[in-house]
Amino acid sequence: MSELRQDRVTGAWVIIAPERQNRPQQRTGTTHTPQPRPSFDPDCPFCPGNEAILPGILEDVPTDRPPGWRVRVVPNKYPVLHADTAMGQAARRDDVNMAGYGHHDVVVESPRHDADLASMADDEIEAVLSAYHRRFVWLSQLPRIQRVILFRNYGSISGASLAHPHAQLVALPMTPPDLQSQAALAHAWHKHHGRCILCDEIETERADGRRAIEETDAFTALVPFAATCPFEVWLVPRQHQASFAEIDGAELGEMGRLLRSLLCRLKCVLGDPPYNIVVESTGPAESGRPYLHWRLRIAPNLTMPGGFELATGMAINPSSPEDDARALRDAEGYAPRP
Repeated sequence: MSELRQDRVTGAWVIIAPERQNRPQQRTGTTHTPQPRPSFDPDCPFCPGNEAILPGILEDVPTDRPPGWRVRVVPNKYPVLHADTAMGQAARRDDVNMAGYGHHDVVVESPRHDADLASMADDEIEAVLSAYHRRFVWLSQLPRIQRVILFRNYGSISGASLAHPHAQLVALPMTPPDLQSQAALAHAWHKHHGRCILCDEIETERADGRRAIEETDAFTALVPFAATCPFEVWLVPRQHQASFAEIDGAELGEMGRLLRSLLCRLKCVLGDPPYNIVVESTGPAESGRPYLHWRLRIAPNLTMPGGFELATGMAINPSSPEDDARALRDAEGYAPRP
């Protein structure tokens, strides 16, 4: 039977309708066959030796192995916003129009064209997350920046225009309305209950257990109660942290290992699904707030939204969060590449 569920953290309503799995052309849980890739692509701008194609290099994480770097940060060649000084100083013309100032960076996660977070060794994935963190902190401290969006698109269906493993950061001079609404809901909850809404959600899910997947000393991973898509996963710090900037080095290593494990579980169940990863974190001005709590979301792209979703803003999830969590708990991971 279908259910209407409200996400207690965001306030959004979702329709959970597992019987829709039986519709023609929409079957959740269908495995996606991995597509082989070469270790080097001569036409890929992120592969070693193609530096002339890049618009620049902002940071290299060095290594003794060829080609001498393990993670690289570069400007996006086709940025959604521009780090132009004149734009940064431009005044807002009215309430609905402002200069397109901001930053758009790319974290190239490996020199190998065929690398994958799900098969990286511990030190490799820790280097990737450390690069995420450094760039997130640096962008957050820039003048006029209110929000930094860190995301990773995997697969062309999910918006990845290049197959080489990479993530992106977009620094905005404003806070999107949906994020403002979530912060207001969290503030109201804290004012009424004296606690962080996501801390409460973690306690509730840990006690319930049906949607839990995996846990470490510092993090909890679960399928949310009102998952917006099949096999949506949240990775949440158990200790209250408003911003991704607040995580320390040891926690980054632990987070990397858990993220790899979750991606392995998804691959074990689904094959090689396209997905989006988003780090949902507060802006620099709100760091340390007792009512805000960052999290990482993994959203596999297994369904296509239609007219109802467009008309209402409500997601229809043709999968049971409890069944999805059980499948991920029972899944086996892959051994990291040596």
